[in-house]
Amino acid sequence: MRRFLALALALFGAACVPADEALSLGSVQFLFTASDYTVDGARSEDQYALRFDRVVLGFKTMTVGKIGAPDTCSYRGRGAITNAVFDPRHGLVQTFNGIQPVECPDVGVIFGTPDDATVPAEGTPPEELVALANEDAHAIIEATATPPIRSEGEEPKPYKILLRFEPIKTSTRFGGCRGPGVRGRGDGRGVGILAGERDVVGVHFAAENLFRNTPTSAGDLRVAPFAQADRFGNDDRVVTMDELDRLPLTSVPGSYQLPSDESLTTTRAASFGDFVRFLFRFTVLYRNQKSGLCVGNPPGGS
Repeated sequence: MRRFLALALALFGAACVPADEALSLGSVQFLFTASDYTVDGARSEDQYALRFDRVVLGFKTMTVGKIGAPDTCSYRGRGAITNAVFDPRHGLVQTFNGIQPVECPDVGVIFGTPDDATVPAEGTPPEELVALANEDAHAIIEATATPPIRSEGEEPKPYKILLRFEPIKTSTRFGGCRGPGVRGRGDGRGVGILAGERDVVGVHFAAENLFRNTPTSAGDLRVAPFAQADRFGNDDRVVTMDELDRLPLTSVPGSYQLPSDESLTTTRAASFGDFVRFLFRFTVLYRNQKSGLCVGNPPGGS
């Protein structure tokens, strides 16, 4: 992680002129990393120590544009790197060069399962690409959650939490990216391209948001429902998506709810697994880890 940050700083320092050397044009560079909690772990509101052991994403590309104006924000070449499997804790850089100076308010992120053109990013073992492909998934998140000590001399047994997210059930497209206002632009939407400059934008994947108690990026972190799902299942202290899907959301204490307009709730009762998949929509943070966000579209949405 330190090596990646050093690289990012070096790129930032050398980012005055886009790579195509056309001074009348500008560019944008996205530095895709992990949130601080995803890297360092966190303590939940119910006092579990939460550590992320494995975070793997199937990344397709960032998108830059202006809805309703397809020729605006067009760029020379393509965004590199595209179509890669990566661990955001190691970082990934994608750059779009040769853009006419203009406001590009509509920025997005696209994930997806690996295909024949997908490559593992630097620092990511090829086995992770195979794992995503075999499970037809675009994200694998694994964590260890250690309960609090309840009595003197107790050695709490940790839970292993194994989460898999498939495009058919979970968001792959994120849009409306916005963060704090920059360069005098108060709404913080997208990017603003300036002649002869490169806008360097941080994008963070926040695995901890899968443990929020409300369908936003700002709820409390809670692990107890995952432990409850395991007890409701085979009680082996390994929490799987199947166990989350078998736990009715109405059985989870704490007023866990999905929005009433969610189509998945019209044909059957919602499960805790449905809730966690919905939280995936709030895992991409834009420019700022506290106030920036790209919102995931419904599964299959464009």
